[in-house]
Amino acid sequence: MTQLHHQCGLTPLTPKDHPHLRPFFEGQSFPLCGYSLTALIIWKTNLYYPVYAIGRRDLFIARLYPEAPPKSYFTLPVPGGREWPPEKLKELCCSHKLTKVAFVDEAYMAKWGEKNVRRFFSIREQTDYEDYVYRKEDLAELKGNRYSKKRNLINQFRKSHVELGRVSVEAVGPGNVEACRQFLNRWWNLRDEKAQNDEEAQGEKIACSHALDLVGIFPDLRGIALRVDGEVAAFGMATDLTHEMADFNFQKADPTIKGLYQFFDRQCARMLFDGVSLINKECDMDDPGLRKAKRSYHPAYRFKSFELTLKEKDAAMQR
Repeated sequence: MTQLHHQCGLTPLTPKDHPHLRPFFEGQSFPLCGYSLTALIIWKTNLYYPVYAIGRRDLFIARLYPEAPPKSYFTLPVPGGREWPPEKLKELCCSHKLTKVAFVDEAYMAKWGEKNVRRFFSIREQTDYEDYVYRKEDLAELKGNRYSKKRNLINQFRKSHVELGRVSVEAVGPGNVEACRQFLNRWWNLRDEKAQNDEEAQGEKIACSHALDLVGIFPDLRGIALRVDGEVAAFGMATDLTHEMADFNFQKADPTIKGLYQFFDRQCARMLFDGVSLINKECDMDDPGLRKAKRSYHPAYRFKSFELTLKEKDAAMQR
């Protein structure tokens, strides 16, 4: 790990960096979930870790894969990455010996044009990293016929649990982090073997655990937990993204309790997203079940993401 980030001239991104890097993100406008500073720090797994360098006006963030260096990539510089022409992104990659820029948003592609981008990079749409974005009002109220099945499930949960006094909802904090962590482990053990062996799923579990470690430390990291009969049966966590949108990073609920997920999802929309009008529920990671669930809530937007890879002649210089 040490050898790779020294080779790239980048510094590991850790929780202690949050206070002095946060100003770069306060005015950023990228709608993709990969541009939340808190989420970037949280997503350090056994496969990859985040690194950074500070430029004259922008912050450079990359994710390094120590066991698979060709997979390593930059994201667009924050906050001014859309103003970086493709040739300048090429120079950034070459100066740090990386070959990719990932999570490039549609606005960047529209500004500089596919033809211009292809002068320096090949382009791949990251179809498994298309973000689902919802109006907060839609998720908090679930109005209209399209949400009738969700409301029916919520009503069933209310009758079987809420109206009988079996449910309480509280903020995630130092006093219940361990209970949330225990529930995370129970939730994981309910998953099938294929899901447990999936590298993306394993990474998410590690990141979720990191988020629980940082509760009360990062000012924009907030969450709620729901208890059934005194035991945590669901928790969700969110972080800042843009001035009008927040990132819904994690949402876990006991799948054996009918209507719990739908009830809890609505509670999260009502309690975790003050001051914003849009909720980014991140991507479906090309999981058919997750894709169906996210689409069933009728996103207002689906933001595409692109990966740019240096043309072979320039990539060869990095080897």
